[in-house]
Amino acid sequence: MLTLTLDRESRTPLQLQIFQFYFQAIQRGDLLCGDKLPSIREQAQVLNVAKITVVMAYDKLMAAGLIKSRQGIGYEVIFTTPVRTTPAIVPVAQGSPPMKPKAAGIPTDVYAEPGRECYCQMSVPDPNAFPWSSWRKWNNAPSVLKEQLFTRYHSPNGLFSLREQLVRYLNLSRGINTRAENIIITNGIQEGLSLLSQLFINHHTFSQQKKCHIVTESPCYSGAWHLFNYYGADITPIAVDNHGLQTDNLPEYATQLCYVTPAHQYPLGSVLSLERRQALLTWAQRVGAYIIEDDYDAVFTYGENPLPALKAMDYHNRVIYIGTFSKTLGPGGRLGYLICPDELLPAVQNMKALNNNGSQWLLQQFLAELMQNQVFYTHIGKLACNYAARLTLLRDGLSALFPEGKIAGATAGLHLSLRIAWSPEIIARLQQRCLLAGIRFDTLPDIENGSEAAWREENSDAVMFFGFGGLQLQQIKRVLAVLEQALSQP
Repeated sequence: MLTLTLDRESRTPLQLQIFQFYFQAIQRGDLLCGDKLPSIREQAQVLNVAKITVVMAYDKLMAAGLIKSRQGIGYEVIFTTPVRTTPAIVPVAQGSPPMKPKAAGIPTDVYAEPGRECYCQMSVPDPNAFPWSSWRKWNNAPSVLKEQLFTRYHSPNGLFSLREQLVRYLNLSRGINTRAENIIITNGIQEGLSLLSQLFINHHTFSQQKKCHIVTESPCYSGAWHLFNYYGADITPIAVDNHGLQTDNLPEYATQLCYVTPAHQYPLGSVLSLERRQALLTWAQRVGAYIIEDDYDAVFTYGENPLPALKAMDYHNRVIYIGTFSKTLGPGGRLGYLICPDELLPAVQNMKALNNNGSQWLLQQFLAELMQNQVFYTHIGKLACNYAARLTLLRDGLSALFPEGKIAGATAGLHLSLRIAWSPEIIARLQQRCLLAGIRFDTLPDIENGSEAAWREENSDAVMFFGFGGLQLQQIKRVLAVLEQALSQP
């Protein structure tokens, strides 16, 4: 005999609890075809609920094709294919234990459990960054195209409509000349890095019988560092300074990949100088390397004309450019893109198809139309103005509170770094005081992944990071007030 008990403290409505109970019982085979359900009157009396609550639950079961109402008989189960249960005891067989894969490291600086504190998290955009009004208007309009986007497979490279708009967008915003055929839409920058890791590291390992050699910045974005390590690459981290990657220290031997964030170095915020950009491109030709240019937030620049992207200076097809819409629309959209040199296109396209066969087709079409109608450009223009005001407030406030500190990252992006010659104990104490007051910020040890060693050999300063993209002006003022109070304590 099945016993239904309702949890009146649960947020799940009572009629939904009744539906779920019988749905699961019928699916499992606890109730078989031909079995009767209690009448509405009987069920309502036993459960002490209104009749309409039972009626709504039974209506859902009928709509799901599990029961039917028969005149003079009541509600009868008509579902005929319950799920078979597994045997209670599976015989033990002798053999080898299953393989236990090694867990990869993950970028803890990207996702953090939400808390009640005001978190100055890096690379997080405004909570209202997504153009909801435009989305509702577009999504509510009937369209055969939208139906096909949901019910058909499309090119794993991404919708041509979006790739065509990206050609114009990248030319206007980053000075890059490319073709729609060279662009591949990805699930954010992270998937682009994963595709390249699978192709370069695995291919080199199996074809050359030795490890793929990769150069990265020090410190480096955790999502890239952990990927390269997990696939077994031989990594050479090169320290960055106020002018970006120290190109004089690049190794003069065969290298397959070089991963850089030249427009707004992650996480320290420096900009790779024009001279070093030219030196990096020349080095890549000399050692046979491809450069991965991660342009994660450089669409937002402040105060001065930005330097051209590496890809805009690439006349020898050495740069693989990766970008994202996480900062302009929101990370939840999971939309990014790769610009691949012709020689790499077949391999990257096929690997993308094998991995997931495409990315968010409906959102791709919405974005393509948003860009075509110029709404996207107005949208990012407004965001840039808001971010510039927040940057100015935060930068000026930090400069006043930490006069001996050095602020970097103020020319682009959504976060600032503050270097200061304080001991780890002093920084930890400041962090704890701020946390008790409801303010959270990260330091280099909080996000370290192993790439920092080369940088630490040359630098002993403490580094604090303050993201401003996800904070309103009032929240930034509160951050500064809490920092001032914490600094004033003995």
